[in-house]
Amino acid sequence: MYLEKIKLMKLLSVKKRKIAILFTAGLGDTLLFVPLLKELKRKNFHITCIFYSKYNNDCLLDSGLVDSKKYITGKVSLVLYALTRARYFCNIYINHLGVGNLINLSAFICSKRITKTSGFSKKGTLPKRIKAVNPNFSDAEQNLHLLYTEANAVIKNIADFYLPKPMHSNSHKYTFQINNAIGYFIIQVSAGNNTSPFKNWPFKNWLILIHRLCKTFTDFEFIIVGDDSETFYIKDLEDLDCINCTILIGKTTIEDVFNLTAKSNGYIGLDSGIMHMAVVLQKKTLTIFGASNEKSYGYGFLDPENQMVITTSLNCRPCSNWKNANTSRVTDPMQCPDFACLTLIEPDYIFKKICAHFKL
Repeated sequence: MYLEKIKLMKLLSVKKRKIAILFTAGLGDTLLFVPLLKELKRKNFHITCIFYSKYNNDCLLDSGLVDSKKYITGKVSLVLYALTRARYFCNIYINHLGVGNLINLSAFICSKRITKTSGFSKKGTLPKRIKAVNPNFSDAEQNLHLLYTEANAVIKNIADFYLPKPMHSNSHKYTFQINNAIGYFIIQVSAGNNTSPFKNWPFKNWLILIHRLCKTFTDFEFIIVGDDSETFYIKDLEDLDCINCTILIGKTTIEDVFNLTAKSNGYIGLDSGIMHMAVVLQKKTLTIFGASNEKSYGYGFLDPENQMVITTSLNCRPCSNWKNANTSRVTDPMQCPDFACLTLIEPDYIFKKICAHFKL
């Protein structure tokens, strides 16, 4: 009888340690879960990551952080998966991006305990455990708050984001034009899948900046990366005719960019997933922030020596934020008439900041 009780206790212990995290967004939002994943792993939870997203972001989360992965491609698949995992998890964590009745219902089927950043409809009858939104938290801290109290969810160390640097077999597939370059920088000229003008510095400014960087620092290579939504920039970048500029827009996988970034001298760009990738790889970054909130998505407050954030001091920004957005000028950042928070930043200013930050 005693041995049977011991076995039962072990079974219950395992059951109570099965955790699921629902991922519903892009690369950057996935990497903002890293501190939470590390804490769950430190507490010996068995972590299942459910990727309900069109983006292939799971490749960066290896067995050191994740025990199992599930890929959901549609609404029907999500419900079917939930039915096969009825009451399987002791808890499911969902951040503010995981909204909708179908997500709520599927989570409820998998686990009676659902911890969310944002709540269900008031008319809903599903059990819920809602964590209050803290306007002073970064998004990574808001995710960590799913596990901890507000006092314990504060992130004070940039190392909480760091990931290993795996080099896949295809990491050598790109040969650059200057074989004797002493190093290279990763540059991205667009963000938000090219659908967020309030994040994007004018492309004409990028052309001026990249040309000047290439002609001034001929011993370095400048690698331009981006996804398929940015391919129409390629022609103008090629017209710069810079021998030390390699354009890989639309030619790389997430693994490729991860490996390239891991070996680089740093990242220059915008509030994008690749910026977050550079941070988890312990790289120096220089990031131009427009309407989005650098306190929610940037890392300058944690590591100002290595993570430089460029902003303007306009009273109307940041107007793009899911919590307490600045609506003094516009209620929707897409409706801004001039995107002055970006257009007022001159290429010469960014060039000087790059030289100082990367000690060129």
